[in-house]
Amino acid sequence: MPERGPDERQGAARRALPGRRGRARRRDRRALFLAAAGLALAGGVLAGSLPPGPLAGSPEAGRTRATEARHADHGPAPAAVPERCADGRDPVESYPPARIAGSAVEDIRERGQLVVGIDQNSYLWGYRSPQTGEIVGFDIDLVRAIAEDLLGPGAEVRFLAIPTDQRIPALRDGVVDMVVRTMSITCERWEEVAFSTAYFETGQQLLVPDDSPIEGFDDSLDGMRVCRANGSTAARLLDSESHGAQLVGADNHLDCLVRVQLGLADALMTDGALAAGHLAQDPSMRLADTALTHESYGVAMNLADTDLVSWVNAVLEDYRAPGPDGEPSEWLRSYDRWLARYLYDPATDPPPAPPEPRYRDPTDP
Repeated sequence: MPERGPDERQGAARRALPGRRGRARRRDRRALFLAAAGLALAGGVLAGSLPPGPLAGSPEAGRTRATEARHADHGPAPAAVPERCADGRDPVESYPPARIAGSAVEDIRERGQLVVGIDQNSYLWGYRSPQTGEIVGFDIDLVRAIAEDLLGPGAEVRFLAIPTDQRIPALRDGVVDMVVRTMSITCERWEEVAFSTAYFETGQQLLVPDDSPIEGFDDSLDGMRVCRANGSTAARLLDSESHGAQLVGADNHLDCLVRVQLGLADALMTDGALAAGHLAQDPSMRLADTALTHESYGVAMNLADTDLVSWVNAVLEDYRAPGPDGEPSEWLRSYDRWLARYLYDPATDPPPAPPEPRYRDPTDP
């Protein structure tokens, strides 16, 4: 990994902690972001897009500030531990890696094109570069590696922008071959779609303006408006916990950031990894607390496409592995290009590495 200067390292450390210095200076910058904030809500079209689903909530008129009293009916913050399914299975376990061309792989090859659902609004993960006009990011690097392994060099990929709550319907209905869109692997989702092994680990966190009174997932949320993307694990967490906040729904987590910038919400909850992109876009924001959950991203596919799942897992095996002469893995090169500046502080953090793959027993149903 290339050595970064002290300014970059200090910047990464500041962004990773709720109590950063220079807040007054960054608050002055906030007006610059508000002028352009509305543009993000409009979005754009890649090769195509799916219509959004209905909003699960909307901002309520008026703004109720948090009270100083603490309420006993507000439960403790959820523990940041990995999920375990009802049958005892670890949800990050996937099918063993194998490059066997079954019906799903053959369909893609006959078509000569891989169709992938992505997010076009996730800075650092999947977005259109203003410099080149190309779709780029950490997720997009993985998509291209999968496409070239399936179809060869110069593989054709059709990117389809999908709202958060349309990811599973798009896979179920065969609109896309796979979704690579910072999608957390959960037991509930395994009932509807299949996942690859994990390619990134993260957790839910609250993102708030620098001058916000919100301190974390506690009574400081009482009466506040918290935005989350419909169909996301953030929505599931907020819907299941007692917190006293008013919930605001949006099609994508970037829409939530814009709502906070425009004063239509007081905070947003999203994956800490996605929050890194928001902090890069708007340094007047801060993380309010440590991660509330432990989650892993996976490539999602149709439940019936087990051959494609195994193929993608074989690609991920190579993607995580160092080169033959000890060169950094493709995963590490992509991490360093997109995420290291905002998620990694070499002074305090262990060296970044991809999650270790976990596989199901082939004899299990």
